[in-house]
Amino acid sequence: MPSGKDEIRCEMRARRKALSAAERAELSAIICAKLARRADLFGVTDPLDFGFPIAVYLASPDEIDIRAYIERLLWYRCKVVAPRWNGETYELAFLKGLDARHLRRGPMGIMEPVDAEIVPAKEVYGWIVPGLAFTRDGRRLGYGGGWYDRLLADAPKDAVKLGVAHSFQIVEDLPTEPHDIRLAAVVDDSLV
Repeated sequence: MPSGKDEIRCEMRARRKALSAAERAELSAIICAKLARRADLFGVTDPLDFGFPIAVYLASPDEIDIRAYIERLLWYRCKVVAPRWNGETYELAFLKGLDARHLRRGPMGIMEPVDAEIVPAKEVYGWIVPGLAFTRDGRRLGYGGGWYDRLLADAPKDAVKLGVAHSFQIVEDLPTEPHDIRLAAVVDDSLV
């Protein structure tokens, strides 16, 4: 296993991109099912109990696709927010749906909410965090300047931050920096 951040990023990107569309869909479905069964990870017993906004991401083509879980949250009328570029920085905007009426392509090519209602990161108590590599104890290989790194820094200290990863993205150890915020847990695609 490579030891430097750049080498780990390159290896994990290559491994993600090597998955076929069918493999990616199957593994994403496993993660979405785990998230749906585990509302307790966010400190609630049922998705209807989410009284706080949950930050999600809208995947780039090689990332884990959590749209099925997002659709479930929206069906339960949970408050769901996703990042959107405002011309200067990323902010969290309400996500009302996953169709063309509710999304637009952002400057990085990733879909973003069109809704104008912004939620400050300090009011978001549930986070689903993508990444390239994680440890079991919640350390995450961050970018430092990425949108999650910026927004997570403003999240409440008691917010629940969950990583999502393919099982191959979970490694024994990672070189981390002070800005690489620790997560509460990592939900992966293993069958356990």
